[in-house]
Amino acid sequence: MDVIIPVHTPDRQIERAVSSLESSGLEIGENAECRITVVCHNTAVDPIRRKIEASSGAHVRFLHLEDGNKSPAGPFNLGFSSSTASWVMIMGSDDTLEADALRRWLFEAESTNTDVLIAPEAHFGGASIHTPVVRWSRRKHLDPVSDRLAYRTAPLGLIRRELIEELDLRFPMNMANGSDQAVSARLWFSNLSITYGRGLPRYLVHDDATERVTFTLKDLEADLLFVTELMKDPWFHKLSGRSRHAIVTKLIRVHLFSHVGMRAASGAWDRRQATQAETVLQTLLSAAPRALKPLSIADRTLVDAIASGLADPTAMAELCAARRRFKQPRTWAPRDVRYILHREAPPRFMVASALV
Repeated sequence: MDVIIPVHTPDRQIERAVSSLESSGLEIGENAECRITVVCHNTAVDPIRRKIEASSGAHVRFLHLEDGNKSPAGPFNLGFSSSTASWVMIMGSDDTLEADALRRWLFEAESTNTDVLIAPEAHFGGASIHTPVVRWSRRKHLDPVSDRLAYRTAPLGLIRRELIEELDLRFPMNMANGSDQAVSARLWFSNLSITYGRGLPRYLVHDDATERVTFTLKDLEADLLFVTELMKDPWFHKLSGRSRHAIVTKLIRVHLFSHVGMRAASGAWDRRQATQAETVLQTLLSAAPRALKPLSIADRTLVDAIASGLADPTAMAELCAARRRFKQPRTWAPRDVRYILHREAPPRFMVASALV
């Protein structure tokens, strides 16, 4: 197994990530069960090497990449192209795994003859992360639409190495964030055998870094470039209408609403941002015109505001907040009651999420 960890600065707690891999149940080393590859991205190798060696005896392979790009796409691609094992995994330099994770993930993946094992996630010291929103009774042979796999944006877990070439899995280099969406979408919607590691040790997301590359607020058009690029991809347009609508519903509900909400809450919402959001929305709906049908009344009210080009930051912030007031009936039901039992509508979606 090859584990790929990009690191962008020696300030990151990369030694913590490596230490957790040492407790993952597999032998670590160049020719062992698990090889750790740390890609030093736009930063010198030696300080990071010394930091790891001071706290770990594990043999780690170091690669160096200088591309002047803040995106993690470059180091992930370098890690993919440098991997040789049967299984590949990517990992954030701030994150860790629960004890025995790799051993148990690998056993599950190989015993079920799966192509991709999706790791269960949690916040370190906190709650579980309820994505993907799989059906409560399912673990193996997941369906990308019925099991709402689009809601897992990052392809965290185990991926068969041969799929990198077969599916041309590459993180796009022309975007500051969201490049993982292109990789995960191809994995979830390429008719593969996919398993969710329900009940297995979890991938732990830490939030103590001073800055995460993908969490930095930028211009909305740049932050959502991955959305518009995916809509242009010929691969996307070859998908069934069912799959396209599932992906677009998720992109609106999670990414468009999130980026609008962040800007409105910070007071950065203005006419320029409103115009950009309206353009992104229209691009999404052109690709999947029924994607709005399962969304709640509160969600649809927010969509109406985006579509109208509302530029008032206070009003937009209130609409974004209102869609998350789950005690209000407007967040429970879709505008079109015929969609009340749709898998993406709030009743089924919320119950499924709680049961993940």
